[in-house]
Amino acid sequence: MTPIAVLDLETSGLDVEHDAILQVAIILLYGPSAPVSSAREWSSYVRPRRRFTDSLGPIHIHGITRRRVVFAHSEKWAVRRVAELTSGRVVVAHNAAFDMGFLRAAARRHGVEYSWAGSLCTLALSRRRANSAQRSHKLTSLCGEFAVPFPKAHHALHDARAAAGVLPHLLAALEVTTEADLMRYVIR
Repeated sequence: MTPIAVLDLETSGLDVEHDAILQVAIILLYGPSAPVSSAREWSSYVRPRRRFTDSLGPIHIHGITRRRVVFAHSEKWAVRRVAELTSGRVVVAHNAAFDMGFLRAAARRHGVEYSWAGSLCTLALSRRRANSAQRSHKLTSLCGEFAVPFPKAHHALHDARAAAGVLPHLLAALEVTTEADLMRYVIR
């Protein structure tokens, strides 16, 4: 199966051009059904471009303080590391358009190119299931439905682990059993 990189970002807001990536986490899986317990993990706080003037946004939601990011890696370093770790993989995220938008904007700023095998959104997969209109598609709800541990929402590593944990359940619900089945849902 195609190797997978499940990722999550925490940001200072919703605007890809003006808000900052504050934290990034990646879970590397060797296939969509690989156990999360055997995955390789990486996460890092990210220093805002304008370290002392950028707002950190809703600290009450993500809990990331200036102390955590002031000596963190630069956005340029983090984007290059993300490119290295995700190269050749299908990149998965919950609400992938949000995370991919921030990563692509940061990559443009720093002249970094991603060579992904495509992207997959767990939010979109959840919505495609039978009776999807009767369900909540929030990551916390999916974790409850599938008994996936989710100790701390809005923390990039915990969110990435949660998305990696619900992915095989969503694929099973959609009867994805082969590489060809998976590729029907991957956006190139």
